[in-house]
Amino acid sequence: MADAWSQPGGPSGSVLCPQGHANSPSYRFCSVCGSPIGVVPFPEDIESTGSSGRRRLGWIIGAAAAVVVVVTGATTAVLLSRPSGDTSAAGAAGGFETGTPAAVSAAPVCTEPPILETESFDLTDEGLVVGAALFSGCPGGDVEAGEAVRVTVADGERDIAAGEFDFSASPVEMRGSVPEHRTLVFPKGMYWRTPDMVSGKPTLVAHRGERRTATPVASMAAVERLVAVGPAEPEHGSVEGVAKAVLNELRDADYPVVLEGAANSWVPQVSSKRAGLVVDGRTLSNADVLRDHLDFRQRFDQARLVYSGQWSTFNDSDWWVTVVGPSWVYPEGANGWCDRQGFGVDDCFAKFLSNLFGPERTTVYRK
Repeated sequence: MADAWSQPGGPSGSVLCPQGHANSPSYRFCSVCGSPIGVVPFPEDIESTGSSGRRRLGWIIGAAAAVVVVVTGATTAVLLSRPSGDTSAAGAAGGFETGTPAAVSAAPVCTEPPILETESFDLTDEGLVVGAALFSGCPGGDVEAGEAVRVTVADGERDIAAGEFDFSASPVEMRGSVPEHRTLVFPKGMYWRTPDMVSGKPTLVAHRGERRTATPVASMAAVERLVAVGPAEPEHGSVEGVAKAVLNELRDADYPVVLEGAANSWVPQVSSKRAGLVVDGRTLSNADVLRDHLDFRQRFDQARLVYSGQWSTFNDSDWWVTVVGPSWVYPEGANGWCDRQGFGVDDCFAKFLSNLFGPERTTVYRK
């Protein structure tokens, strides 16, 4: 009589699983598909084997039941381990679905403005020009693409310049500690002190405005020279307060120079202004007076600021006067200089500077 677990069509001494795969008679599970072998015995096998067959059948059924218990327990453990709020339904295939990978958090956005260091500091025809090295304010790097980045320049608490720069057209990509180099230009009216008034290296500070590109991307063709698009508030005070302080500084610094090189002689006078004066329908401020003087100081190396209250040859004592050296013994020399420079008749004339004489006959106009 054939073995009770053998099936027709299989190799000699082999057992077929419910799916038809041949296995060794000693296997409890199919080596190909994993199905339990002999879970459903044939009735004739039970009858023919007697008590031993019944013991074998009971052992097989018990093993299959154990497998079901293990699988059921594992499934229950997985379900119980889910958070209470997880109500996702199982997929159609076997009651399971492919898990969704955890979302990868985006790289943090750097909220710190760039760190700037001064590399050069000059006064040119364009204005005050500062060479700057830009570093990221965050360790992972950053891109500066703001439309309104306020950059201030100061010597300690002495404000030098301030302007608003637009980086959106040419963003600056900063990677770690590697600097990016840019030239920042502060045009007339956006600076108050000149390099000759500063002894050390100025401090640069960047302040980000609200208008910043949401997803900045560094430009492939970076613009190395950026000109401020508008004025900005200084780092330590107001524009008017800084201008007034600088006028006083220039007055005190220039007085001994003019006293030594132009006292009791004739010089070209190219400007005379004061805060509150109305010019072309506009009332001048201290910032306007300072800007006017710095324009001449930018054009002429020997331009100096004279305060009328320090000299006896002026009628009023509260005018800021710009004069240009050299000086002459006679007024014709000073007026000749005005002619050669192309000034209008009323814009430049000879002025006698002294503390020994009164204002009479100390002004000679051009004809």
